[in-house]
Amino acid sequence: MGLSRDDAGRFLGTYVEKGIFDRDPFVTLDVEGVGELITIAAGAGRGVRPGLKLGICGEHGGDPALGRLL
Repeated sequence: MGLSRDDAGRFLGTYVEKGIFDRDPFVTLDVEGVGELITIAAGAGRGVRPGLKLGICGEHGGDPALGRLL
């Protein structure tokens, strides 16, 4: 599913209220889904370059739930 931050304000609150999303995906990412992709990518990168340093930019970079993935 693709969401536009510009359009989401019209419906995202309702989606959270109805349980379609647990929380606003523009504030925190789905650690099970997106987090798994980050873990796979980090593992593949470090498999080639063991000392590879990774980070997440933007507001998601401050989400403590994602810090353990890198």
